[in-house]
Amino acid sequence: MFLTDEEERMLAGEQGLGVRKAMQTLVKLGNAFDAEKMVKLSSAHILPMQPLDWLMEMKEGDTKVRTLTTLHAYFLDPQRWKEMGIAEKYGERQVPDYYNRLDIYTKMGVIPIMTCVPYLTGIVPRMGSFFEWSGSSGQCLANSALGARGARVGDNIVMAGAITGRVPYIGLLKPENRYGRLLVEVSNDLDLENFTYADYGAIAYHVGAIAEERNVVFSGLPNSMSFEDCKYLYSPLPVSGAVTLCHIVGVTPEAPTLEAAFGNKKPEERIVVGESEMKEAYDKLNTATTDDVDFVTFGCPHCTINEIREIASLLNGKRKSENVELWVATAAPIRLAAERAGYVDIIEKAGGLVIQDCCVGAGAPFIFCGIHPKTMATNSARAAHYLPRTSAGRSNIVYGSTEDCIGAAITGKWRAR
Repeated sequence: MFLTDEEERMLAGEQGLGVRKAMQTLVKLGNAFDAEKMVKLSSAHILPMQPLDWLMEMKEGDTKVRTLTTLHAYFLDPQRWKEMGIAEKYGERQVPDYYNRLDIYTKMGVIPIMTCVPYLTGIVPRMGSFFEWSGSSGQCLANSALGARGARVGDNIVMAGAITGRVPYIGLLKPENRYGRLLVEVSNDLDLENFTYADYGAIAYHVGAIAEERNVVFSGLPNSMSFEDCKYLYSPLPVSGAVTLCHIVGVTPEAPTLEAAFGNKKPEERIVVGESEMKEAYDKLNTATTDDVDFVTFGCPHCTINEIREIASLLNGKRKSENVELWVATAAPIRLAAERAGYVDIIEKAGGLVIQDCCVGAGAPFIFCGIHPKTMATNSARAAHYLPRTSAGRSNIVYGSTEDCIGAAITGKWRAR
């Protein structure tokens, strides 16, 4: 693999021990995939949970990151963990760890946005630029909706990329690897005009399991899809499968036409998704055997300001059931905007919590809570997939629209349409 003079100096240790270790890691990856060269990153996004001994090794020599680098969500909200019901013996250990890690990362030049949606906080890589982000939902959205180029790699690779500002030119970073392989045609029996976020998530959950790691192309979805619609479509694809790139014909930048999405080649496989496929996905995601709901959670991925506004409008003047916990998770800047708009006040007067810095799906802290919810309601297919696992098997799921979930929060009963 060709290295520039600067990259050779990094590898030789002339720019610090941490930089050398990072470059050694990237060279091993590049050689394993026969990469021809390194490319410069526009941004990196890392999980704040690396083993501390490894993190300190990477920090040797007063290492600083060499590209715009941000931090992913943590396991708890450090300000509101007691209100969340997290056991004191866990919270009192984890909160100091949170701030200790924050100190290490910020001294390296990392920006602590603490969210799984960096694209909602101003981190928007332009089309064709190279990024490496931890968090599969962000990877899929940035590759797909933004047309930026990022591979699905482990967090150690993302950290090494942040430190060097480089990454091997492999996988989806190369244009020839970004064409579609699986064609998904949307059936006319779906009522797309009235599709909810949960509906988009359900068809994506079905498709991801079929696609596995292949690039997906959707044909027949409306070009009027909102950003939130896209977010809920992309986020389940990497959990039921391992999809990192999904073109939507007429919507995403690399798919103005079906031919462009496939590079003027025929798809490897064609499937049709309609009412029966969507129902099948709903049946898989709904695991509860009772209509009694004791927990409602939104924010996997973190909620946009539009989502918080919708939740607030559904709760305005109402009160959640005393038997139900209600969490709305988002990024700190979005929570601030929602607070200024009055949405946080409405949600919290209704008895809910608007939390930040915390993952409520893949990294949810329910295993450490005193709550131990039996039946959780969510509008996120990604959360519905993860929550039975991150609750150590304690929780079952009812899955449906935002309106259905708010109805369950108010009544304590699931009455999905």
